[in-house]
Parts: sequence; C-alpha cells; structure tokens
Amino acid sequence: MDIQVAFFRNMNLGQARSRSPRSAELLDAFAAAGATSAVNFQTNGTVIFTGDEPAALAEAVVTRLTAVTGYADLVVVRSAAWLVDTVGHIDPGLTAGEFVLFDAPSLPDLVLPHVVPAATGELVVHALTRDHAVTSATGAGISAGPVLTRLIDVPVTCRGIPTMRRLVARLTTIAELQRTTQGSAGGPERPR
Repeated sequence: MDIQVAFFRNMNLGQARSRSPRSAELLDAFAAAGATSAVNFQTNGTVIFTGDEPAALAEAVVTRLTAVTGYADLVVVRSAAWLVDTVGHIDPGLTAGEFVLFDAPSLPDLVLPHVVPAATGELVVHALTRDHAVTSATGAGISAGPVLTRLIDVPVTCRGIPTMRRLVARLTTIAELQRTTQGSAGGPERPR
C-alpha cells in the first residue's frame, strides 16, 4: 500500500474551540475507518497513513470525528510520491510562505506570479494548479487560505512551506526504511 497524507483544515489537536480531536481520538478514527497505519505529523491535522481508498477513508475519519468531537471540516488527501515530487519543485529560494491544498474543478485565468493586495501588504501566488498553490506574503498577518478560497471558489487547507519540506523529509525517510526492510526480508544480499 502506498503512503498517503491527510491534511485536515482548521485542526489543532486537542483544541476545544475548533472541536479538534485529541491525538488518540484522531488515530482511533483512522483505525476505525480501516487504515492499516496512521501517525500524526506535528499537531496541525496532518496524518501520514496507509489504507485502501485513501480519500474515502479520510472522509470516513471526518464522519467519525463529527460524531465524537463535533469536528466537521475539509480533508484533502495526497500520496507521499506526489508530495515529494511537488514540494521538491518549489523554488528553493522561497523559504517562507504557504503551500495550499484543494481540489478545484476549474481555475481562473491568471498570469503568475499573481499579486493580490491585502490590508497589510500583498499575497503573491507563485504556482497554481487544480490541486495546489504556492504563495508568499509581503506584509504581516496575511494568510493564503481566505484569499485563495475567494480566488478559486473552493475550500482550501494551508501548511507553511518549511512544514511541507519537513514533511517531505519525513516521507522520504519512511520510504527509505520501507525499502531497507523489504530488501532485508529475503536475507542479506550476496556479493557479486
């Protein structure tokens, strides 16, 4: 089974005001939905997991969490391979900003980079596809979430670019461990 990552919007583990579950409640919901493994990545509602039909599994997690904690918001699922590739293509010079995830049936016609004026500065959209955007901000307190939601007319969830780079490093380590474990399952390799 391929490694997947679920990105929950407005989730901060254990935070009552957002009806966010505690870590154990979230991981129990994954187990109940049929995940073969699930582990939190930080406390921001990012879960690395494996299981059949990943998008349906994540939706079943939200349904269970709604019954248990009242949490009922967006979840976006991406494969580890997609994340490693996509995050790997972010300009290395972009050390701040946000990686925005969503599923959009269509996009507005924009010339990139696209600048959106805000009260305290500007949001700059560097990349925009039907499944993600990469943004940065000039000015304080500008979040890509509300701006992108208005711009593309679908709900979104955001993670900081440094967070996404740490996630990709973790996913790469997990994949390397799996390869090592699978390689050693047949015994040590013989020299040629």
